[in-house]
Amino acid sequence: MTFHLLSLALAGILSFADYVTENIYSKKIKENLKFISFSAGVAISYIVLNLFPEISSNALIEGKMIFLYALFGFLSLNLVEQYVHKGTKKSNMVHYHKSLHVAYFFLYNLFIGMILVNFSSRGLAQTLLFFVPFLFYIIIKILPQEFEFKNAAFRIFYSLAPLFGAILGIAYLDFTRHVTGKLVPFVTGTLLYSVIRESLPSDKAEKPLYFMAGVIFYALIILMSWSLA
Repeated sequence: MTFHLLSLALAGILSFADYVTENIYSKKIKENLKFISFSAGVAISYIVLNLFPEISSNALIEGKMIFLYALFGFLSLNLVEQYVHKGTKKSNMVHYHKSLHVAYFFLYNLFIGMILVNFSSRGLAQTLLFFVPFLFYIIIKILPQEFEFKNAAFRIFYSLAPLFGAILGIAYLDFTRHVTGKLVPFVTGTLLYSVIRESLPSDKAEKPLYFMAGVIFYALIILMSWSLA
């Protein structure tokens, strides 16, 4: 089917972008605060105007308990980050905490690939609206990861998580459609934590004008998609 090819192509782009930005241009991207702020603004617009309504629609079918998955996504990343932060102070725990960090984001990117399949089956507009914020997320690493894989095979395998997710999503399409209602709030909670954490005032605070530009730009894109729907 056409949406199968679309989801595989877009997941492949996410995987390629993850590999390039994690292993080749990581330092340059982390220093580009303007692009980071713009991307965070795009993510906030998409979360509020698209993902929140998506979760609410699913809640009408699956019940309000579905919002717990969003809370779990937010809190679970917070806990992982706390462990990683503490692990850097205890040299004997660094490897364990970094492995936990890697596993979390591998699964997270795997879920993105699976969700991408579900959105692809709905049409091009919804697919691209989902794809762009998460492409930005992967490019800029809204939450800096710095995994620093020493093994090239591990670097490639980790970067392929979105593509693996898309392949699983296509192979088990009925299951993917069933769990998407739970995966979307989980991914939303994690993304929301990432954006908030990166945007908090600090010595490297966001660039407010670029953040607002990202918010307004993507809000207008989403509003246009509503009018064309």
